[in-house]
Amino acid sequence: MNAASPWLGRIPEDWVESRFRYEAFISGGQVDPRVEPWSGMVLVAPNHIESGTGRLLGRETAADQGADSGKYVVTVGQVLYSKIRPALNKVAIAVEDCLCSADMYAISLSDRVDTRFARYFMSAKPFHDFATGMSMRVKMPKVNREELADGPWLLPQLPEQRAIADYLDRETARIDTLIEEQQRLIEMLRERRQDLIRAAVLGSANPFSPPAEASFTAIGHHFSVTLGKMLDAGKAVRAEDRMLPYIRAGNIQDAGLKLNDVKEMPYSEAEAANLNLLAGDLLVVEGGAVGTNVLVHEDMPGWSFQKTVNRLRPLSNWSSAWLGYVLRTYRDIGVIDIVCNKSTIPHLTAEKLRAMRIPSVEPQEQVRLAAMLDRQTAKIDTLITESGRFIELGRERRAALITATVTGQIDVREAA
Repeated sequence: MNAASPWLGRIPEDWVESRFRYEAFISGGQVDPRVEPWSGMVLVAPNHIESGTGRLLGRETAADQGADSGKYVVTVGQVLYSKIRPALNKVAIAVEDCLCSADMYAISLSDRVDTRFARYFMSAKPFHDFATGMSMRVKMPKVNREELADGPWLLPQLPEQRAIADYLDRETARIDTLIEEQQRLIEMLRERRQDLIRAAVLGSANPFSPPAEASFTAIGHHFSVTLGKMLDAGKAVRAEDRMLPYIRAGNIQDAGLKLNDVKEMPYSEAEAANLNLLAGDLLVVEGGAVGTNVLVHEDMPGWSFQKTVNRLRPLSNWSSAWLGYVLRTYRDIGVIDIVCNKSTIPHLTAEKLRAMRIPSVEPQEQVRLAAMLDRQTAKIDTLITESGRFIELGRERRAALITATVTGQIDVREAA
């Protein structure tokens, strides 16, 4: 092994260290006036490339994005590289003549570089870290052409490049298959979770057209519904106000309250008392992921909530936990979409929540059902978490394997 640059560590003796500019020509492509307005031509943008794998996802024609956005002609076999954050370093190979958006570079390689090896190398950690570092040096979150051209590059002999690409094609395909199996398992578990909750809280009742014998009641008969403080109103600070952390829609997720990113705004004593949070409150997203909700399990002194959130508080012995499961089912099967009129910007206002009709179930049965669902969904959530961790480890393994192989830490001749 020979010592190499700080980006590349130590490399095999017969490999050549180079710079990207000497092995490739980087362009945005060239606009071809003969194909304007590009009707029917496939467009590749950063969102069409899957991170890590480089697979092209979906198809879109350039005409779908309008004539004003920049588009450049790409020929089959060129390397496509996303130059903007947060999609920086997405790499794919053009499988047909197409167009790329102005957020991408089209790259032509010298005859010393195998295209598949180049894609793997550009997605590996050394090149990724270099490009990311360069992108941080400018106001616009992107890596410019000149800096990208100065990126580190390694050149094994062409036969070894092809052997490396063959090896990585084979090994990453195995990892991807395992990841896809876990993703399908997660989808099945989530469907199982939804079906379990729906069967428990609705049974055979259809909330879109409940049968005559089914008993439904308005939420407002059993829960108070209060909308949080408007954020704009928080800009004016009065002398008697105090700054309080508040819950907003983004803090409310199916997995629970996420309080790693919390903001504050001023509340008067009256506002703080009226918009407090107590154990048993149900917080329901009003605007955004409408209907998503979370149960407050213990008092939260000194906290409040913002206008994108409704607070539902029991007026009697009805169960907030049970209501949370009902509203989750209503969200998943489309009831809330209809209530919110999804053709416009959806808002689940306090008025709509109060009027929404839910099954009329004895409070003792609500408590029993909520406890049963807590236990059963917790088991499913554990399996989902384990599968998600497996996927994360698989992706880490994939990335590490690519980096180790394209920098010569794994000798594919010995691994074959």
